[in-house]
This record gives sequence, structure tokens and C-alpha cells, in this order.
Amino acid sequence: MTHHFVFVVLLSALPLSGALHAQSVAELEARLRKASAKSEQMNLYFEISKKIVGSNAAKAADYAIKASDLAVQLGEKRTAAEATCLAADAYYRKRDNKNASAKALEAWNMARNYGLRDVALDAVGKLEEVATREGNTAEALKWSRETVSYLKGTGGRAVAGTDASRKLETRLAELEAENRRLREEIAGLTGQSQRLETNVRQETEAQIKEIQDKSQEEMVRRDEEISKIKQEKYQVDSLARIKDKLVASLTKEQILARLRQAELSEQVQTEKAKVAESEVARQKSENMRNVLALLSGIVLLLALLFYFRFRAKRRTANALAEKNVIIEAEQQKIDALLLNILPPAIANELKARNKVAARQYPKATVMFIDFKGFTKVAENLSPEGLVELLDYCFTNFDRIISRYNIEKIKTVGDAYICASGLSDKNASPSDMVRAALEIQDFLLHTRAARMDKNLPFFEARVGIHTGPVVAGVVGEKKFAYDIWGDTVNTAARMEEACDTGRVNVSEDAYWLAKYEFEWEFRGKIAAKNKGLMDMYYVTAIKQY
Repeated sequence: MTHHFVFVVLLSALPLSGALHAQSVAELEARLRKASAKSEQMNLYFEISKKIVGSNAAKAADYAIKASDLAVQLGEKRTAAEATCLAADAYYRKRDNKNASAKALEAWNMARNYGLRDVALDAVGKLEEVATREGNTAEALKWSRETVSYLKGTGGRAVAGTDASRKLETRLAELEAENRRLREEIAGLTGQSQRLETNVRQETEAQIKEIQDKSQEEMVRRDEEISKIKQEKYQVDSLARIKDKLVASLTKEQILARLRQAELSEQVQTEKAKVAESEVARQKSENMRNVLALLSGIVLLLALLFYFRFRAKRRTANALAEKNVIIEAEQQKIDALLLNILPPAIANELKARNKVAARQYPKATVMFIDFKGFTKVAENLSPEGLVELLDYCFTNFDRIISRYNIEKIKTVGDAYICASGLSDKNASPSDMVRAALEIQDFLLHTRAARMDKNLPFFEARVGIHTGPVVAGVVGEKKFAYDIWGDTVNTAARMEEACDTGRVNVSEDAYWLAKYEFEWEFRGKIAAKNKGLMDMYYVTAIKQY
């Protein structure tokens, strides 16, 4: 049957493209992934299935079913029947008899409907093979007879005078011989069945005889027990007759004496019963007292345990409350410290997500403050005095900008950098300019006070520019909030081009705060890496 199936598969592959046979499975699968036409996909699925049916039956079955489905869509009747038959062979090879039988039956029906006699012969042969493997001799004989009937009815006339005809005739003869062998096998099985029936009947008769023997023994045993019981009953009846004779022979006095004796005995038994009842009542009362004492002890013990537990829980609750107060105070310190470093919105985001996304602000105002002659002043102060003076100045700068909701960014050496417009507030640079004027006034008063004491003092240059910046938190340890962009660089150039004690503003910031201050136009001033830029000094707040 297997060599016949290979022969039919080889015949059925002739309509496919000859170029497919010369390619490896990998090449065919590469072509399949690129194929867009259904006809090409159908041929490739069918060819790959034929190539791998011996090595990967599961995949071959899947590809054959896909080829059959595409063939049905395209109206390729022969390919549809051959692919279904190939799927049956793949399932047969993976020992999936149920699917092999279903696909072979489907191929058998398709081939007969389409008039494909060679495919029909191969499908019915596969059905016979499945039945033989499952040991279903009757089913195998049925399909063998179906093959013979099909070959006699139509197959021989269809391909008369060809090699296929001669092979079909040979197959017909083989099937007829197979039919005879199956009939003989069934006949042999029938004879074995008769012999088996005879053996079963003999064994049954032996078992019946054995049961009859056992039943006879049981009946004998029960007869013996009945005889024994009758004898015991006779002895009891004899004792009763003797007792009746003794009672009849007793005198009246003896009867009265025995009655009195019985009454006394009954009174004694009654007294004993009363004593026993009182003893039981006493024992029950004593047990009840013991139980009550035990219950009282247990209740007292539980009360003590609950009391001590309550005390322990109250101490624990007090300790937890104290710790919560400490933790809350420390948390407030941490929050205050975090708000000292970061803007509130950024601090809240950092606490919630443990990271901060960078944000872009289209109209931020940046101010640079730098002390003039810092190195010379530092030479005239001790390290402690220098740090004390810087701290005094920067602390007052913080105080001034906080009144205008301006965000301090950082200090770099003697430089102080802050920005506004990093939130919904302070979108205009006006507050930054006011803060800058206050800072210069503060430095002017500090200068006068220190000059009276003949102490060194700081003078500062201030630069302001408005434009887009990007802000975010960088670093994982000792993180810092910072801003970046050309606006920051331009503000630094404004500070570099400023005179001591003045506030230098870029043109962009000037136009946004023009009507709130008095200005001095400086013209176009060269700025490092920026070229010529229009700059303005703020001279005073405009009075209305």
C-alpha cells in the first residue's frame, strides 16, 4: 500500500512548477514568506509538505491542509484532492489515526466527485491501512471491497491501455487476494469464537456443580444446627416443668415466709438505691463545685491576660504614636529641605514617581548675578569671613526673590542664578526686574555699612533675558534641579556686558516689561558667541 501511495503522489505532483522540485525546504519557505499570489502560495505549501512528510509529519499535515484550502478557493480540484490525501498520509505517519481516517475519507469523496480515479484509489487505500493498524478487520475488509468495486466499476475503463491501467489491474488482483485473506481470517475468528463458547459452557457447568455441592454442604450444616436448638429447647422445657412441680409442693407458710423474705429483700434494695442516689447527688454537687471553681479560675486568668494585653497594646500604641510624631516631624523636615532644593511641583512629582520628567517652558526669565572683583575681596578676608559674607548676601538674595515667587536655580562660586516662568506664575519678566533692582539696593546699603567699618564689600553685575528653557532633575545621588538652553547663555552674556551696580536687560525681556520701568537704551553691544545685541539698563520703576 505504501509503494502505491508514493506512486500516486509522484503522479499528482506533475502539474506543479518543475522548478520547485530542485529547491531545498529552506529556499521554498523563504519564497513562501514573500509570496503574495494565492496560486503561488498553494504550490509552495503543497511542495514543502511533500518534501517534509517523512521528517516532520505534523508540519507537513498543516501545510497540506493550507494548500487544500487555497486550492478549493482557486477551483484547483486536483490539487485540492491531492493535498487532502497528502494530509491524510502525514497524519498516518504521526500515528494520528482519527485525523488520518477523516482526511482520507474527505479526499476519497473529493476525488470521486471530481473524477480523479488515481487520487480516489490512493485515499481508499489509506482508509484500509488505518483500519488495519487499528485492528478493525471488518472495516479494512469493507474498504478493500470498496476499492475492488471502484476498480471494477470505473477505474479500469478510465485508463485502459496505459501503464496506470496495468498497475491498477495488478492492484485489483492484490486487493482480491487481500479480501480472501481477510475472509479466511474472519472465518478463523468465527471458529475460535465457537471453541471459546464451548470452553465457557464447560467452565460454567463446572462452576454450577461446585455451587450445588457447596449448597448441599450448607443445608447439612443448618440441619445439624436445627437439631441442636431443638435439644436445648427440650432441656429448658424440662426445667420449667420441674419448677412448676416445686411451686405446687410448697406449703402456705413457706409461701408467706418466702414472700416476707422477698419484701425484706426489696426494702434492702430500695435503701441501697436511696444511698446510691444520695451518693450520686453528693458526687454531682462536688463535681459542680469543682467545675465552678475551675471556671472561676479560668475567667480570672483570662481577665488578667486581657488586662496585661491591654496594657501592652496601650504602651505599644503610645510608642507608635510618639514614633509617628517623630516620623511626621522628620518628614516635614525632609519635605522642607526638598522644597528648598526643588520647586513644589517638581518635588511632589519626585516623591510620587521617584523621578522627574524634563519639561520645556517657552517663556522663562533667567537672571545671572555675579560679584565684581571677587578674587580681590577674597584675598582681604579670612576663609570664614568670606563664607560668612557670601552666605549673608545669598541669604538676602533668597529672601528677595521668594517674595516674587522666583525659583533659585543654583550658585556657582560667586555667581547666583535664578529663574521665573517655570510654572503658571510669573510668566512676565517684570517681577524679575523688580527683584534685581531690590538686590542692587541691598548691595548698595551693605556697601555703605561695611565701608564705615573699613571692611571689604561686594558689588554685582546683573543680567536678565527671557526665552525658552528646558528644566529637569539630573543625577541619582546628590541630584540637582537645573535649566538649560540658549536663554541661559544669553542671560550670562547680559551679565558679562553689564556695569557694576546696574541691571542689564536683553531686548526680548525689555519688550515684555517696557511700560513698567524707566530705561536707558545702550545700543548694540557685542556679546561673546552672540554678536551684536540690543541691551537696556533699568534705571527705575515707572511712577504713575
